[in-house]
Amino acid sequence: MPKVARVAGVAIALLWLASLALPVFTTCRPGYDHVEGWFLLAFGWWGILAYMPAWFANFGMVIVSLLLIIRGRAPIWLGILTGVIAATAWFFTDWYDDTGAVPICQYHAGYWLWLGAAAIALIAPFLPRLEKKAA
Repeated sequence: MPKVARVAGVAIALLWLASLALPVFTTCRPGYDHVEGWFLLAFGWWGILAYMPAWFANFGMVIVSLLLIIRGRAPIWLGILTGVIAATAWFFTDWYDDTGAVPICQYHAGYWLWLGAAAIALIAPFLPRLEKKAA
C-alpha cells in the first residue's frame, strides 16, 4: 500500500481533530469570543439554512482519511467533492443566531487547519496514482 497516501490520511485526521479543539472565529459582537471547532461540528449543519454547505465536508474528510489509512487509496471523486464543498467555507463571513447575521471579525487556527485538512483531502486521492506512475 502506498506509504505517502497513509501519511496523507493521518495528516487529514490530525488536522481535522486539531481544528475541533481550537477556536475557529470571533464575531464582531461580544458573546461569541473564540467559537470552538467542536461547537461548529455540533451545530454547523444549521448552516444549510444560510446556504453554507461547508459543514458537510466533514463527512468527506473523515471518510477520505479512513480510506487512505486503511486501504491506501480513496476515490478521486470523493476527494474532489470534499474539496469543493469545503471551499464554500471561504464565503463564511457571517454567523447566524436568533437575532440575525453577525459578521465574523477574525478567523483563528481552527478555521485554517480545517481548510488545510480539506485541501489535503482534495489532493490525497491522486497520490497513490502519481506514486504508481513514478515507480
